[in-house]
Order: sequence, then structure tokens, then C-alpha cells
Amino acid sequence: MRTWIKLIIAYFITFAVFNIGGFESSDIMMGAVFIGTFMLLRLLPDGRKTPDEMLRDSIYAHIRERAGSGAIDVRKLDKASRIVAFIWTLLYVIYLRGRIDRDLSNPLFRAVYVFLTVAGLYIVLYLVIRSVLAWVMSTRPLYVFSVTFPNNKKDVMSTINRFPLKLFLKYAGIIFLCMLPLFLLNAPGTLTVDSFDQLSQARGLAPYSDHHPWVHTLIIRALYNAGYALSGSVYGGIAFYTVTQMIVVSLAVAYSIVSLTEPDIASYVKNEASDTQAPADPLKAGRTVRILMLLGFVLYPYNLAYSITMWKDVLFSAAVLTLTVTIYRIWVRRILSVRDMILFAVSGLGMCMLRHNGLYAYILTMFVIFICEGIRLKKERKLSKDDIRIGLCEDPKKCYITVLAAAVIVLILTALVRGPVQKAANVESGDFAHNLPIPLQQVARVVYDGCELTGEEIHSLEKINSVEFLRTEYTPGGADPAVQWGAFGNLDENKAEFFAVWLKLMIKHPGEYILAFIDQTRGYYTTMAPEQTEYYGILPNEDGLEPQPVLGASVRIKINEICGKLHLMFPVYGILYSMGACFMLLIPGASIVILSGRKEKLYAYLPFISLMLTLMVAVPLCADLRYAYPLMLAMPALIRITLAD
Repeated sequence: MRTWIKLIIAYFITFAVFNIGGFESSDIMMGAVFIGTFMLLRLLPDGRKTPDEMLRDSIYAHIRERAGSGAIDVRKLDKASRIVAFIWTLLYVIYLRGRIDRDLSNPLFRAVYVFLTVAGLYIVLYLVIRSVLAWVMSTRPLYVFSVTFPNNKKDVMSTINRFPLKLFLKYAGIIFLCMLPLFLLNAPGTLTVDSFDQLSQARGLAPYSDHHPWVHTLIIRALYNAGYALSGSVYGGIAFYTVTQMIVVSLAVAYSIVSLTEPDIASYVKNEASDTQAPADPLKAGRTVRILMLLGFVLYPYNLAYSITMWKDVLFSAAVLTLTVTIYRIWVRRILSVRDMILFAVSGLGMCMLRHNGLYAYILTMFVIFICEGIRLKKERKLSKDDIRIGLCEDPKKCYITVLAAAVIVLILTALVRGPVQKAANVESGDFAHNLPIPLQQVARVVYDGCELTGEEIHSLEKINSVEFLRTEYTPGGADPAVQWGAFGNLDENKAEFFAVWLKLMIKHPGEYILAFIDQTRGYYTTMAPEQTEYYGILPNEDGLEPQPVLGASVRIKINEICGKLHLMFPVYGILYSMGACFMLLIPGASIVILSGRKEKLYAYLPFISLMLTLMVAVPLCADLRYAYPLMLAMPALIRITLAD
């Protein structure tokens, strides 16, 4: 039986389990069922091989063979599998919170139910994770193809700087064409409440506010005005912004695809020391990887839908993706060209200025990288013979100082724009309450659950707003009511008193605080399905703007509905719709990186880990895909970086 037939059968079985068991399509367990079923099918006799031959060809035979040759350290593999399975089990139990004890009243029965469930869950996850890690470590599914470079270092540099522009533009064009039908169906683009808020400022109908990043509002203003000047129409102005955004996203994704499949520079040394023959056309060697990365973008409608949506999250995510690829090139592949420096600076500015939490994530990312590289630089002293570096990276100290200087310049420019420049432009500051969704939710949870409050605590809360509002309006996972309680009250005038009572209540009711935190954030680190994904077309608004479809007006609503529901219909496919599931995938990914001995690849994970940490402090909605969109957009690139040899 051919492999593709086994994959189809495994998916049929997975779909049946998904439908009968009432699982969510994003449930990571559906991935475990699919992989486990496929592995079992591989062990079944198919008429061409005997059972003994099937077993000899199994993954476990490969593990033993590779372990015997020293290529796999089985002990490290087992340890990594146990750690990942433990973390996944913990996160899955959080996801199932309140469901695994079956509401049994007897404490003993509840304990037995919970123990059996958790133990069985851990065993299943351990077996699947161990098999996947072993398969990855015993094979090389995504080769970095080898290319023999010239002996002269200058010629090497010339080869590397010869960026495959035609290939880059080809992939950018393909991606843009994939976006185009959805744009024509929903012209002039998708606008939601947040979009209209910024568009009103861009059109001069409302004063500038920093509730949404002012820099992004200025970008909307510039592109809208250009489109309006060309067309004389509001819709033309919106369309000009949308098409420009589509082009930027196409270029960012195409750059990640082409840049991560360029000839491997490290192979220069290996090929010089051996008689390895390079392919006639090195770029052809990465064609399969490029196609897979392209499919990883275009097969998920939310990517195409977001590209036509007037949100800060879209350009921000493109900036984070480009920065991630540049970090990989500089600190892993040890390349530092003019192109890399320009992209490092521009994408860094985009990350810092296009979303408020981006600045803090950028600072954390750069802090960790420069601390780790500083320690490495101190230990290194001199270059290893096997360590080929290109451009400024030939001198590690000079490379370090150059990139550090660029990062400092990015931070200085960000501080200037978000400080004195915004002040000079009379940009209004956003409400302080919008920075505190988690603390506000925790206090609201204590009040909502009827926990005992002293007269002094009630008095302190009443100084801000009515406590009765929290008793009736608190919503687990949605911080808007609690934020409104603070924003429309007197929180700005009573910040110190709020933090004092918040701290007192945390000491008295830690359990309530933990539950409030989990309910507000679990969508970003568990396998929970997103509660909000994409929108299509111009939503109802006070400006009277309506969708202006160029084609498919009669079927537009139906097509949009299908695109919006695909992730609910198909298990395994839906996993890459879940922000938490994607975050969970980073954990075994990190294990693969560590087991392969290339820990510096973890630098590419840092922007996303940092962003997720900032979400844990101030995320307003429990499972809104847009808040973790940088991770979703970069998943094909992160998988490529993780599996590259």
C-alpha cells in the first residue's frame, strides 16, 4: 500500500474520531490520532513485505541503527520527549479545565477519573511525541542543499549577495494573485470597528489618538490620500491602502520563502573538504521546500483575509516575519550584508511602532540575543576553522557591535516618535485601563464570584466606579466590560489605590486570580479553537460605507462564509488556526533544535515567545487570532528553520 493511500486512510479514521467524539478541529489530540494511526498502518503487512521486513523498516529500527552509530542519543531523546509530553499534558488539562472530572460529587471517584485521564493522556502524547522527534532526528526531511562555492572568499561573498530577484518576484506575484480573488469579492477591502476608528483619524474626521499606533494611522492617511487623489473616491482611497498592504505582505512572505532556501553558506567548508558535487542549479534543490512554504500560506484563508483587512496586526506581522528571517541569517547562518542590515532596521522599526506590545517584545528579544552572543563572543576568542562567516560576520566583534548599534538606533527612533513627536502632533494618549485587562479581570472575578470584601476594599473600588457593575457585567475571557469599568470611571486618578487593592485581593484570593488569568489567556497557549478569526468586507458603520465587490456579488457572502468555517470542519487542518496549538508546536520544535546541537536557532523563536509573554499581561480577548497573527504567519518559516540541517 502506497504512503499517500495510508495517509488518506489515517485521515478518514481521524475524521471519524473527530466527528463522533465531539472534538474541536483545532484539538492537538487529532494530530496525535492522525500520526498514531498512520504509524500503525505502516506496520501492517501489505502483501509486498513480510511482518519482519515491515518492522525492520519501522522508525524504531531507524532509531536503533542511528543510536548504534552515535547519530542519536536515545537518552536525550527520551528526556526531551518526557519533558514535552509533560508540558503538553499540563496545557491540555488547562484546556479541558472543569471537564475531566465529569462533575462527580464523590472526591474519590473524581480523583480516580482525573488520575486515569491525565495518565492516559501523558502516555499517548509521550509515545507520539517520541516517535515524531525520533523520525525527525533519524531522517533529514528538509535538507539544506549543498553548493560548492569558489575558493576565493570575495567570490563567495559575491555569490551570496547575488539574490535571486526573479525567483523572489515570481513567488511574490503568485502570493498576490492568490489574494486577488478575495480582494475583488470584498473590494475595497475589509474594515471593522478598529479600522473605522483609524480611518476617521486618517481622514481628519477625528483627532489623533494613540489607542491604535499613531504611525499606522499615518500610513493609512498617506495611502488613503494617494488613492483618493487618483480616484476622487473614498472607496478608491481605501482600495489603494488595501492593495499596498497586499503587496507588502506578498513581498515579506516571498522573502521568507526564498531567503530560507538560498544555498547554505556553511556547506562551503564541507564541500571544500570533500568531493561533494553541487547541483547544476542550486535553487532547484529547494523547490519542494519553497512550494510547501507557499502552500503553508495560501491554504489558510485567514492569511488571504487578513491581507485585505485594514488592521495594524497585518503590517506588524509582516515586519516580525522579516525580522525573524533576518535574525536567523545574522546569528545562525552568520551572514551580515547590506541587505540584512537594512531589513533588520526597517523590520525592527515596524515591530516597535506598529503595535504597542511590539516594543517590549523587541527589547526582550534583543536583550536575550545580545546577552547570549556576548557570552559566546567572550568564550570564542578566535574563529574556528570550520566556522565560515560572511561579510562583517568574518569579524564576530565587529558584527556584534554593528547589529547592536542598529538595534539601539531602532529603539531611539521609536522613543522619539512615540514621545516628543507624538506630543508635538497633539496625539491623545489611550485610556490607561486598556493597559490592564488582566488585573482588571482578576479584581472583577473576585467581585463577581461574591468573595468577601472589607468595607475599605469596597470603598477603594467605588472610588473608581460602581462595584455593582462588576457583579453583573464580568465576562470570563472578554475584558471589555472590566476595561470599560476602569476607562469610564476614575482609574486614571486612582492608579495607586487600584494597585494597592489589587495586591490585597491577590493575597486573599489567589485561586480567583489564577482562574481569571487562565480564562483570559488560555486561547494563546492551549489547543483551544479561536473565538474570533477573520472578517470579510466593510462591516456596518456610521459612515454609510458599503462593500463594492468587483466580481461575485451574488455569491460573495457564501464564499466568505465557507472560508470562515473551513477550520471548524476539518481536524488536523484546524490545528494551525489555533494560536495556542501553534505555540505548543514551538515546544517540540525547540526540542528538535536542542537535540540537533544548533541551539542558536532558538533566536528565531524569541520574537514570538516575547510577543506571547506580552499578551499574557494585557490581552483583551481570550482567543482572538489577530493578536497572535505574527506566529501564525511565520509558522512555515519557523518549521523550515527548525528542520533545516
